Amino acid sequence: GTNTDIAVIDGDIRTVKVPNSRGISHALKEASPEGRLAVSTSQPLNALVTGSGGTVRTITIPGPGLVYGGAIKGAVSPRGEILEAVDTKEIEQVFRSCHSDAIAIAGKFSVRNPVLEEIVRDIGRHFYDDERIAISAPLGGLNFPARINTTRINAKIKAKVVSLVDTIKTGYPDFLFVTSDGGLCGPVRAIDNPSLLYHSSPATVALGAGYLSGKKDCLVVDIGGTTTDLVPLSGGNPVLKPLFVRGERTLINAVVADSIPLGGDSCIRDELLRFRAGNARAFGGGEPTLTDALNVLGADIGDRSRSICLDQDKAEHAVSSYIDVISRIIHKMDPKIIIGTGFLAPYLIPDLAGAARTPYVVPDHAQSANAVGAAVSRISISMHAHADSGRGVLTLNGTDYPLLGKVPEDELISYASDIVRKMARQEGAPPGDLHDIAISQYSTFHVVRGGRVQARITDFLIGIAPGVTVEAP
Repeated sequence: GTNTDIAVIDGDIRTVKVPNSRGISHALKEASPEGRLAVSTSQPLNALVTGSGGTVRTITIPGPGLVYGGAIKGAVSPRGEILEAVDTKEIEQVFRSCHSDAIAIAGKFSVRNPVLEEIVRDIGRHFYDDERIAISAPLGGLNFPARINTTRINAKIKAKVVSLVDTIKTGYPDFLFVTSDGGLCGPVRAIDNPSLLYHSSPATVALGAGYLSGKKDCLVVDIGGTTTDLVPLSGGNPVLKPLFVRGERTLINAVVADSIPLGGDSCIRDELLRFRAGNARAFGGGEPTLTDALNVLGADIGDRSRSICLDQDKAEHAVSSYIDVISRIIHKMDPKIIIGTGFLAPYLIPDLAGAARTPYVVPDHAQSANAVGAAVSRISISMHAHADSGRGVLTLNGTDYPLLGKVPEDELISYASDIVRKMARQEGAPPGDLHDIAISQYSTFHVVRGGRVQARITDFLIGIAPGVTVEAP
């Protein structure tokens, strides 16, 4: 993007834009050292899209009877028991012959017992820096193909996330990242599972737009430099769905958003084009863009004098083309109301709403709705819980906690809830954000051997849903 947006919320909202050309360290100097810092970043996504994460070698531990690329010896049972140990000599040979930039390690049931993955990772550390190695156990989800795909993504972007953490921590030791579902997480959790940060921008824009406008059910139309993103809000929260990356299922839950490759920096030659060649001329760029077209038609954005090289007819045609394309999509979505955000929202949303025959609001601070969303968001956690009374273990995303026998359902949920609350407190969540623990997909069954119940197996999802923190004014 063009700018880093900063929002300061302490009884009042103040926003500022800092050019990205000055670097993230300069942007952080504009933020107050007091209070909580929440960072929404597109850098991991950009690294993946541009291919800057390099090549990834995948090492799988699928167990008997399964065929996956990069498979090595070793197996874990569905209950987390080690059925076959890994072969350390085989692993060392794999790493010696590997010339990839990063390593993804995924075992079939590692979310029930991560020991085999950890052994492979520890051997790999003799060949690769830790920031170049990702394991799958912290992802929690049981779907093995989706977990492999997500671990590959993590391997590609982990070094970028580690670099970001190191940069931000120099001034803000206790900061938070915005996640793909619009919640917040601490840097340790982000490094363990970098995919949490993937595609977080639409989530923060939607949360910020809802907060600024007070609307619960609407369509957020965020006009950026490269794209226009359409994000529906339902009950005040973005709609989530599992994310597919390059046609492959992942374990990433991301905000539903339509991204149209037209924005304020979209280039105008003979017509409005669906790509960005740089900044608008009004902001120092070389080629005229949609922003420059608005200046020719009477707006006063940036250095207006640099925009007048664009022909009046081309400017009118470019703006008309943009309105036509976006308004048709809005009309098909049939929202109750649209909330306009982004720097160009005051200039384009009225015409978009008119063409789509839809009411609209452009709230104060709409140009920095993403930063506002980051500022008012709360810490969110989603954990896959697996309780096995026979093994005496409660496993949350690959981490074991002691479990004493077949505890009643309410005690098991209370125990898991206390662990989740402790995680959130350690990341800085205020007490008021810890009341609502969400439980879903609960299932339980007994293990019977010789006509006797030997153990009870229970699985469920537990966590704190994303939303607005109680500390937001």
